[in-house]
Amino acid sequence: MPGEYFSKILGEKDIHKRGTELFLELVESIEEAFKIFEKAIFAWREKDYEKGYKLRDEIIALEKDADLVKDVFFESIFRKKAYLPQITEERHKLMLNADVVLDCIERAARVLCLKKIDDSYFPSEYDEILEKTEDVIELYIEAHKAFFDDYEKAAKKARKLEKTRDEVRDLYYRALEKVLNDEFPRGTRRLLNDTTRISIRAEEGIDYLKVLIAKHS
Repeated sequence: MPGEYFSKILGEKDIHKRGTELFLELVESIEEAFKIFEKAIFAWREKDYEKGYKLRDEIIALEKDADLVKDVFFESIFRKKAYLPQITEERHKLMLNADVVLDCIERAARVLCLKKIDDSYFPSEYDEILEKTEDVIELYIEAHKAFFDDYEKAAKKARKLEKTRDEVRDLYYRALEKVLNDEFPRGTRRLLNDTTRISIRAEEGIDYLKVLIAKHS
């Protein structure tokens, strides 16, 4: 049965349930952080820098809260040996992968706020990258939630994420061509790189999830 190795194989079901809740709490914080990042982008483009700084700080605080979630997980779940060693290793990697995506959003927000720029730094492709990245994150969350109940559904979400990530890649190179041909300021490249990195890390995380699906289904 899907997710059986994360549940019935464990004796302390209450601890297992709490472990799943903590993990999904971390995963869902990715979506919240990205929504704040989008708001920061639009504030920055409109030269509302004070709002941008405030939103950046919200993301930094959210990332720190996520670190606390990890600490609680390690202290209250791993140290009680709620999982078999193999499962512990897999769950640990899932946690770290989610944290990397969140770190990328924080990095992008910090980079955004390094220089006071305006709308002239944003090619039209950038808006599409933001939109597609939002889709990537939504699929990332849905795939991880489904993993505990329905492997087939999780795999379907993973495949769709990969397809959307390919669309982000194409948009990135279209925008990069404009930057390299001096149609946009060179600083645009940094924004493109750090925003695109979010979906890259999400895809890497989903690759590992696919490995677990193949292994346990």
